[in-house]
Amino acid sequence: MLLKFDFIVSVIGTVLLYVFDVINKIYMIPLIFLSMFLGIILVWGLSCIIATRFIDFEKDYDEYSPFYRFYVDCIVQSLNQIFNIKLHVSGEECIPEEKFLFVCNHRSAMDPLITMSVTKKYNLGFVAKKDIYKIPVISRLMHRSFCLKLDREDVKRDALTIIRAGKLVKEQKASIGIYPEGTRNKEEGGLLPFHNGAFKIGKKAKCPIVVATIKNPELIFKKPFFVRKHVYLDYIGVLDKEFVAEHNTAEISDTVRDMMLAKINSDR
Repeated sequence: MLLKFDFIVSVIGTVLLYVFDVINKIYMIPLIFLSMFLGIILVWGLSCIIATRFIDFEKDYDEYSPFYRFYVDCIVQSLNQIFNIKLHVSGEECIPEEKFLFVCNHRSAMDPLITMSVTKKYNLGFVAKKDIYKIPVISRLMHRSFCLKLDREDVKRDALTIIRAGKLVKEQKASIGIYPEGTRNKEEGGLLPFHNGAFKIGKKAKCPIVVATIKNPELIFKKPFFVRKHVYLDYIGVLDKEFVAEHNTAEISDTVRDMMLAKINSDR
């Protein structure tokens, strides 16, 4: 979206400068176009940096911000274009209207951003490892977009994060995503062991659990940027809140794992 807008504006601007004889030499056309293109990106980048300085890491935000989500969407769509990503999404019709817990296998650092870009209307945030908070600018945008920090070394803080995530979903302020594997699976096929505690969010929120699988996001950084990467995000089913209420976290975990494995094995 951002790069397409930038390209169109730069083309129009360059043409107008040529038509009105501001540019009087042909060889200057590509230079003017490139200058305008990079200038727009620079202005946008500076506006993003300035805007994120008003985000307080110490504050828990309870209200959705279309303004900051717009920046997240622009960054994700720009990355999709830069890395030549073609995203295929299926099963969206099974997603409930109410807020939910989203669970998926984990293959790449891009997984949360990819998923957030296609679930905008559900205000989807993620419970993510503290490492993401080391990324300048993006960390602030994620924090403002209902992404919650998880620190495996601080059990008390983790418990508070799970409680807050459950509260956001229960109060219908945001849907929350989490990766029950706990870290990226770098092996081909299969799943890492699940952390059953991830499903406490669903129990506390008494909400549906949307189960999904993602395929090929690890290729984004492995292949050259000019090579087309087909990434598949498949919503494979929903555990309704009655099922969540009637089963413990271990049973929910086993059910979700079986659903994911069935899909992963069928895609081989």
